[in-house]
Amino acid sequence: MLDLSSPPSPESDLDAVLALDDAWNAAYHHRDPERMAPLIAQDWMAFFPDGRVVFRAELLEGMRRNPPAALMYERHAARVFGDAAITRGTLYANGKRMQSFLRVYARRGGGWQAVSVQVVP
Repeated sequence: MLDLSSPPSPESDLDAVLALDDAWNAAYHHRDPERMAPLIAQDWMAFFPDGRVVFRAELLEGMRRNPPAALMYERHAARVFGDAAITRGTLYANGKRMQSFLRVYARRGGGWQAVSVQVVP
């Protein structure tokens, strides 16, 4: 969980969320579950276009099984709404657009964590 050392402000909150989003991208790119685990909440869940729901343990285990890949992320938007925030972006693998996503973050205990993601084709 990213810690905010000063009182929250819209700018510092957005900076913290963007740093968390970048850390997510790096952990996923390297398929490093140890880097990903502190970024996502225990009750984190993902929703996929086919109706599948994936929980934290399944995400981390999948990262252990799959080798690193040539991934690139493009962020399209980021907003903070009090104790909640979203980022929206697109994932590319080997230069090919794979999926877009909406990530949801929540402030918990003074820091931010990812709580959900919605993946779209």
